[in-house]
Amino acid sequence: MIEVTDRHVDRREALARIALLLGATALPADAMAKALQGRAPSLPSGQFALLSAVADTVLPATDTPGALAAKVPQRLDAMLAHWAAPTTRDAILAGLQRIDAAARTATGKGFAKLNAKQRETVLRAHDAAALAKAGTTTTTGKFPFTATVAVADAGYLQLKSLIVDLYYYSPEAAATELIYEHVPGPFEPSIKLTAQSRPYLGVGPF
Repeated sequence: MIEVTDRHVDRREALARIALLLGATALPADAMAKALQGRAPSLPSGQFALLSAVADTVLPATDTPGALAAKVPQRLDAMLAHWAAPTTRDAILAGLQRIDAAARTATGKGFAKLNAKQRETVLRAHDAAALAKAGTTTTTGKFPFTATVAVADAGYLQLKSLIVDLYYYSPEAAATELIYEHVPGPFEPSIKLTAQSRPYLGVGPF
């Protein structure tokens, strides 16, 4: 469903963005790996199934792994349980429930019970309404550089942003969606882009 374009991905930046979106002051680099070791989801089963269905619709599997293969629902569940500020957690889960409510209004069934085509139809309509601009945009002047856009459903915006960031932070995305360069090569002012071109992932400058 999601169109991700012009996205330079750096794991340090992704981790900082995730911490910012969660309202956390700090997030250890190995936090996700440790949180996923031998743990069951913290969310109730119905809520986790809803989260999984939404993540799978935002980033479905194509010729590369999707959100489910990258364990995005498990990672987000762990983040909400261990690191999210209470107000942020509540806002994200409320945004999740509004997707389910939209599905029930449109189809009479919960979002997790819909087939892939129905989910995409419901989520596209909800996405357009939830992300409609509803105020002014503010930008921070320090790392991580972020623009805060006032939208109709801020909880949904946080949810969708975390799904995308957690996906691109995952080893699965790093191995298939991105090109890793531990030591960048020489400066090339003009690089031809093709349909097979991928963003670069590498060690940050700090």
